[in-house]
Amino acid sequence: MRFTLRKFAIVSAAAAITIMMAHAASAQPDPRSKPAAPAPPVVVKGKTSALPKMVFFGGGDSERSIKVDPKINISLCVMQGNVKVNGWDRNEVRVFVSSGTTVGFRVQQKNQKTGDPVWIMVLPDSGEKNNFIPSGECVSGDEIEIDAPVNATLNLKGQEVSFVVDGIRRVGIKNAGGDISLRNISDGINATTYRGDLTVEQSSGAMNLENTSGNILAFDASPSEIGDIFRAKTTSGSISVQKIAHRQIEVNSISGTVAYNGDILNGGSYRFGTSNGSIKLWLPETSSCMLTASYGFGAFSSDIPYKLATENITPGPVKNIAATLGKGGDASLRLTTNNGSISIKKQQ
Repeated sequence: MRFTLRKFAIVSAAAAITIMMAHAASAQPDPRSKPAAPAPPVVVKGKTSALPKMVFFGGGDSERSIKVDPKINISLCVMQGNVKVNGWDRNEVRVFVSSGTTVGFRVQQKNQKTGDPVWIMVLPDSGEKNNFIPSGECVSGDEIEIDAPVNATLNLKGQEVSFVVDGIRRVGIKNAGGDISLRNISDGINATTYRGDLTVEQSSGAMNLENTSGNILAFDASPSEIGDIFRAKTTSGSISVQKIAHRQIEVNSISGTVAYNGDILNGGSYRFGTSNGSIKLWLPETSSCMLTASYGFGAFSSDIPYKLATENITPGPVKNIAATLGKGGDASLRLTTNNGSISIKKQQ
């Protein structure tokens, strides 16, 4: 997909240059040079232009930096590229773009006491004369590297982008296509990708992970405040969560396997479901909770002893079990699959 977008952008730029040269030479452009469908007009500084929206790929390198507040909020939209964000101890944001658009900053808000920016947007630099720049606010490049304060908050949007973020306080990402990898996020994650895998490790805070076509993997995660919820959802893909210390966990897949390897904490609420796939849990042998399981074409099994309260395993399409796992307790575990098996195994 990346090669196709790059090729399309280069061809579009070449076509636009040809149209401009023909217009300069004659007021009657050659009909053979017209595109198959007219491009929508673009308003630039109050004037209307017939040129199509274009993005310039394969440009030079650019680097910008700006002094900011330690708790800076950074907004960035990327059309294409590999984005890497690293947290550091400086009160400064540095952005480097390789083979792409020249970037600049727009200060949205400042700290009233210090005058340092508390909210900035990373944008194409409209002062650059030698490159076509994207209409709008998205940047592009082969590699985009960002260094930001460890207490920063990121708001990222992408089209065909691979995101890797390490050592930032809070992250929000919405990506049309591409993998997302998040590590050492200290105070919350809200991440969505429509095509690609999503990985979270060694992070804390409330988490909302969504995927349309791809897998979700999360491990070594914990709440930063009491009541933080861990949610993971995918339409087509598997979900695997390990060593999650949240007391409220909700994991759902429409088509894929759901796997959990972790503890059942007192007072916790754990819900794992899939419409078309199996549910596999690895729990400590001493786990205790109230268990409900609903499954269709499949079976239920548990290596940890349980005591049935009610059971409905008639030949019909849906089978239900309500039981006490271990010694019971005030934690609840709910497992649901329409087409697949449910298994609970002892941790090794």
